[in-house]
Amino acid sequence: MSTVASTLDSESRPILLERLVSDFPASAEEWSRSVNRLNRWEEEHLLVDNPSPEQLAAHRRRVERLVFFGQLCAIVAAHPDFGDFKTAEMVAATQEVLRNKLLMFHHPMPAQQAEQLLKEVFPEPGAGTAG
Repeated sequence: MSTVASTLDSESRPILLERLVSDFPASAEEWSRSVNRLNRWEEEHLLVDNPSPEQLAAHRRRVERLVFFGQLCAIVAAHPDFGDFKTAEMVAATQEVLRNKLLMFHHPMPAQQAEQLLKEVFPEPGAGTAG
């Protein structure tokens, strides 16, 4: 029997699952906290006038890797044997933050659309009121 097959036999599956479940919340939390480091990196490299294409490409790769790991976390968190709703919520929230980062930095809203949105959300004082 191969090494992989022997580690997945019916006797060891509960041990592997138990180890995954016991270590998973800490691993998922560490992954989620990595977004804070990403925020600091963005402040330094992207929230400047005209970030370089290389910096944007590096950011995209970093975020896509974090999204991929988040997808793996979501699969584990959704498993019925896992049963940790708090961790599952944290994973979902972090995934949403990462998706928003991809949109914000790599699919920005056109300036005209952004201007219109700002006008709708923050109308000029006295605009639209009958006086």
